[in-house]
Amino acid sequence: MRRAFLIARREYLSFLRTPGFWISLLVMPLAGSTAIIGPQWVARSEPPPRLVVLDLTHRAVSGSINSPSAYLATKLAESQRATSGSSGDKPILLVSPPADIAMATTPEAAGAAARAYLTGAKTLADGQKLTAVAVMFGDTAHLKVDLWTPAPETGLLSGRLSEPLNIWLREARLAEAGVGPDLALRLDQNLVEVRNFSPKAASGRVALRDRLPAIAAVILSVLLWTLTMTGAGVLLNTVIEEKANRVMEVLLSSASVSEILSGKILGAGALAMTMLSIWGGGTAYFLSKASPDVAQGVVAALMSHGLIFWFAAFFVTGYLMYASIFAAIGSFCETPRDAQTLLGPVMVVLTIPLIFLGASIGHPDAAILRTLAWVPPFTPFLMSVRVAAGASVWELGAALVMMALTAVGVMILAGRAFRSGALAAEKPDLKRWVVRLLRR
Repeated sequence: MRRAFLIARREYLSFLRTPGFWISLLVMPLAGSTAIIGPQWVARSEPPPRLVVLDLTHRAVSGSINSPSAYLATKLAESQRATSGSSGDKPILLVSPPADIAMATTPEAAGAAARAYLTGAKTLADGQKLTAVAVMFGDTAHLKVDLWTPAPETGLLSGRLSEPLNIWLREARLAEAGVGPDLALRLDQNLVEVRNFSPKAASGRVALRDRLPAIAAVILSVLLWTLTMTGAGVLLNTVIEEKANRVMEVLLSSASVSEILSGKILGAGALAMTMLSIWGGGTAYFLSKASPDVAQGVVAALMSHGLIFWFAAFFVTGYLMYASIFAAIGSFCETPRDAQTLLGPVMVVLTIPLIFLGASIGHPDAAILRTLAWVPPFTPFLMSVRVAAGASVWELGAALVMMALTAVGVMILAGRAFRSGALAAEKPDLKRWVVRLLRR
């Protein structure tokens, strides 16, 4: 065992000296920050949308109800003032319709005239490009809006236009029914308030603090996935490199195959724990400085149902299982290209839990999640969600025992594979080795 720890220390220190470790250490926080603020950057990098509105409803101002185009202009101006500086959405700039669009009398004619401006063949009078054209037609019984944009993916303005127009349509219908503006205003006041309660909520009424455990569980699962890929990937590349450079033969002359394998897994595991400690410590520090209340809520979420302790247990068993698999694959490969071929099925399996993690926040007790959580390749990633959902200790304990037995079994099989691959003088026949192992 002493030789295994010596190998683990050697592996750990060699990993720390590589630029890849420090790059990986920085990439995760940068990627997380970019995922949060990236959409805002994208929205702010674009110029404000320039919108032309053509009103073909021919509705004149009637009492307190303006035409839909005038009402839309007023509401967009109010929305821009209310959200100025607090939203990534750029204000919509309403511009006067060009003469050829303004002369259109049908939606089809307006669309035909708008094509030239949206394709860039024509520009506005000030030389600017037109972003969208909204053509309103119909009546209060069925108001329609044709929104023309340069490309299908830029049609996201429809949501910002439909809400104020729906409000106008409701007020117009009330006015036609003889409902005065004062009564219409009172109809929109003191609307129903839906309050969320749950027996699992701390105070009965659901608050953000009660939702934090589910969010924290998903974040921990993604973190576990990242650490598994990082640590096991480094282990895989190291085994391939040492086998190609004949370093493996030197190690085999002074230590047994089991000691080499366990030492490498422990060294890569220590590397993963180092990364976890740095990321966790950095996040805790910045949260405590930026928002102490949120930091306290996160700590409470991690302690809720023993989430952090169950996560640690499933992290250890899951990491041992996948690290053994990656080390065994590396022993059969002469080059990284060979490893990519064998890693294909493993990567497919690893992506499956990521598909379900997002939906698990709102549906932690879904039957498919409960079932997948008992499948060993997915258990380490999905059981954290079951912990946050309040799963019983018996369920979690049984899953942990199953995971530990699976990890031991995989390590035994991986040890035999590692022995065959590491001792092979030439490139092993993996198919023949698997058939021989199954026959045993």
